Amino acid sequence: MSASERSLEGEQLEPGGKNDILPLLERLKGAIWVRRPILGEIMVRRGQKALYSYAEDFFDVNPSPLLDQRKDELIEIVYNLLNERLGTHVAEGVKDQLEKLPLVSTADHHGPINHPFFVNSNIITALPYFETADRDIKYLIDFSFASISANNSSFPRGILFHGGEQGTGELIRVPILPDKLKMSVVYQLRAFNKEDLDKAVSEIDKSTRAGKIHNGRGERVKKFLKTFFGNEEVLAAKDLSTQITKINFDMWPNLFHAEKASKEEISAKKKSKKIPDLIYLEIETIVKELLIKHHFFNKQSLVNRFLFHPDSQRLVYKYFDKLPGSFNLKDGWGTYIFWGLDDKMHRVRLALDKGKLHSADNKIVIKWDPENLQKALDNKQIFPNMALCYTLVALYYGFKCLGGFSQVNDLTLTKDAWKKYLVSIGEFTEAEALNPVQTKELGGDGMIVAFMETPGGTLVPAMGIDMILEKQDTSYKKYIEISKKLMLKDTMAPMLPDIYSVVYSSYERDPSLTVITADEIVNAKGFYDEIKSKEKEGRSSKVGIRQKDAIDYKLITSQV
Repeated sequence: MSASERSLEGEQLEPGGKNDILPLLERLKGAIWVRRPILGEIMVRRGQKALYSYAEDFFDVNPSPLLDQRKDELIEIVYNLLNERLGTHVAEGVKDQLEKLPLVSTADHHGPINHPFFVNSNIITALPYFETADRDIKYLIDFSFASISANNSSFPRGILFHGGEQGTGELIRVPILPDKLKMSVVYQLRAFNKEDLDKAVSEIDKSTRAGKIHNGRGERVKKFLKTFFGNEEVLAAKDLSTQITKINFDMWPNLFHAEKASKEEISAKKKSKKIPDLIYLEIETIVKELLIKHHFFNKQSLVNRFLFHPDSQRLVYKYFDKLPGSFNLKDGWGTYIFWGLDDKMHRVRLALDKGKLHSADNKIVIKWDPENLQKALDNKQIFPNMALCYTLVALYYGFKCLGGFSQVNDLTLTKDAWKKYLVSIGEFTEAEALNPVQTKELGGDGMIVAFMETPGGTLVPAMGIDMILEKQDTSYKKYIEISKKLMLKDTMAPMLPDIYSVVYSSYERDPSLTVITADEIVNAKGFYDEIKSKEKEGRSSKVGIRQKDAIDYKLITSQV
């Protein structure tokens, strides 16, 4: 039953209109703001702004003189990683940019830039980069999290695309890494190889024969795989994390293209000079390298004191217990500073007791000292938890981190905990230096601007691979136009049901708030009407839809 067929608390609502959705949305928002009050604060204060105007403020980075003195340490680590993965030219450019603009996104999962969550997140985050006059600002830098499983909803172990023409139809999942690795953590995973890709190609052929993939589309997907996943540099990479950095750098500019002369052709060469290049580096490796090079063996470092001072464990328990991304002693979730990885590369909770970091079954036991922790990090037996990553990147080095609906709360709470810790050890100047650090910086996560339209006129989020494969115009200027028409609150509206399911466990949810769907919100009368009307005005007969094929769609953004 759709929302338009329901009544809310006995009130008859106008079928098919925006009015029947609004009461449910208001109640959804109210419930979410209770659990994510800082997100609610942002939406109340800034939700009426046009998305484009809101995104312009991303470049507003507060200076913090004490923390700014340290930034070169982190920039050097980033330079070294990029020099190895993407070459000296890119590494130098990113170094120059971070020295001038210490701004990164920490909203994304470390995986191929394909899932609508991350396609949209980066499209929105890129808005202020598009028209900047500063030639040094040319990279969209993501410190992404690789602590997710390979079978996460964003599917980092393979590719997701729609099997029908025009980028829709059945959603096809083609694994590249084998099924036995699906619950392994991306941070630890091996690189895929040619044999893995050959098996993926066989899966594509099988789905094509079964009619799940439209005629001709399978061949285009295979060309896509060969171009972006099968080139020599990607296959020569040492691990999956490095491969993802290379793949996303090449894939990203190809999401945005003018109408193609041939639907069979993947244009891997045309790159807009204005769209920032996309840099994906997993934050766990950055933090690991910082710890080993600048903190483990430097007793003058605050981070060294935080980790190894005899009184540190008591203070961590005092200020970081129950902190999101850290641990909860009473309820038994999270981990002490580092996650462990077992022999199946699954994430394992660790505790610190009597000078040893250990798992519950004691299969992982590591002496808590710099030498043994370095060895465990180098062997990828452990990796930093989210709270430690936030503490180093945002609070010790002072980088502005654009995040999602949870980060604006989590990072703010982490800042408060770190500040209390600093005060408790008498570091009052350090605590004061945190005041300018921005933690309530909602980036593009949880917002939607890239859509496809069905023959019936409904909208669905666009998939990155579909955008690359299809003929329609997906020039970035289309998203500029959309972002100037839509308000911030409207771009997040479709995600409210998903956000609600994240912040409330199944037994806590109000059944009356779980009946509304993202599709109903997007297609309710009044939402995105301007986009739909523009699409109809700009429709070209040569890009028409064959009504006999119900799985054929058009990218809405190609016609705005």
